[in-house]
Amino acid sequence: MKHILLTGATGFVGSALAATFLASSAKIVALTRADPSGDRTRTAVRTAAEGFGINLSDTVLRRNLRVVEVDEHGFAPSLQASHLATITDVWHVAADMNLSTKKLAQTFATNVGMTTQLYQHVAALAPKCKRFYYISTAYAVGMDGGEVPEELHFGGNCINPYQVSKRCAEQSLALLSTGSRLPVTIFRPTIVVGHCSTGWTVRNGFGLYMFAEALKLVAASSQTSFNMPLIRTSRPDLLPVDQLVEEAFALTMRKEIVSGLEIFHCAGGRGISLGDMVIEIGRLCGIAVTFAHPETELESTIAAAMEPRMPFANTDWQFDRSKLDKTIGLSRTAPSIGHLELGRLMRWYLAETRSN
Repeated sequence: MKHILLTGATGFVGSALAATFLASSAKIVALTRADPSGDRTRTAVRTAAEGFGINLSDTVLRRNLRVVEVDEHGFAPSLQASHLATITDVWHVAADMNLSTKKLAQTFATNVGMTTQLYQHVAALAPKCKRFYYISTAYAVGMDGGEVPEELHFGGNCINPYQVSKRCAEQSLALLSTGSRLPVTIFRPTIVVGHCSTGWTVRNGFGLYMFAEALKLVAASSQTSFNMPLIRTSRPDLLPVDQLVEEAFALTMRKEIVSGLEIFHCAGGRGISLGDMVIEIGRLCGIAVTFAHPETELESTIAAAMEPRMPFANTDWQFDRSKLDKTIGLSRTAPSIGHLELGRLMRWYLAETRSN
C-alpha cells in the first residue's frame, strides 16, 4: 500500500491528487497551515473528489487522511519521525505563486528554502520513502519560447519570482539528490485548467480563467465589446487537471525501482489559438472581443491588472514530453483541449450558482 506525504492538499492540484490517491486505498499524511482540526483540508479533498466524480466516504477520509498542521516557517519542524516512518512517496505540491517582485524574498523562502528543508528532512527520517516528487512549472524555462526539452534549465529570462524560485528549487533538488539516497522527480505542468469531462476547477482567476474574470467585469458594465491587447495566433498549452492527476498517479504506482533524477513535462499540447479561446469566452459572457489596444477606462484598468500574466499568454512554447510518455507508457498525439472541452470548462466556471 502506498503511504504518501502530500503538501498543498487544500489547493486545486493537491486536493485532486489527494482524492485520487485515497480512492486507490492509499494513505495520506497531508501537511497544511492554519487547519488545526483538519476540517478545511478534508473539505477541500471531498470537493475535489466530487469534481472528479469520485465517491469518497467520510470513513475513508477519517481513516486514511491524516492532517498535520505546519507553521509558516517550514514543513520540517512539525514533522516527527512517527509521521514519516511508513511514508513511501512524497508529492510536494504547495507553492507561493506570487508574481510581484516586491514579494521575491517571501516567495523564494517558501519555494526554495522550505522545499529543500522538507527534502532533507524526509531523506533523513523516512527510511521507506522511494522518491520525492516535486511539482514545478514548465515555465521555469524562461520566456524565450520555442522547443523545450525535459532537462534542467540554465538560460532563458525569467520575469517573476514564481519562475525564478521554481527554477532555483529544481536546481537545488537536483544538487541535493546527487549525494542522497532519496531520488527526485521534477514534474512540470503547463497551464492547468479544470476537469476535462466535468469542468470542475477552483474559481481563482489563474491562468486561462483570468480572461473569464476580465470579461465577467465587462459584462457587468455598459460595454458590449472589448479591446484586448493579445497576440491572437499564439497557442497556449492547456493541461486538464484530470490528465495531470492521471499521469502523476501512473508515475507513483510504478512497480520498478527507478534511481536518479527524473525531469518530466506534463503538457496537454498546443491546440486552439488564444484568439479563438478568448472570442469563445467573450461569446459566453455576451461580449464581442476585438484584439486592439485599450480605449476605454475599463479596458485600460483590466489590461493593467492582467499585464504581469500577458507575456505567458502571448508566447509560444512547445514542451517535449517524450520521456514522460515513455515512462508511463502513454502517447498523446492530439491536444487535450478542443472547442468542445473549452466550452465545457468555461460554462462550468461561469455558472456562479454552482458550488466551488
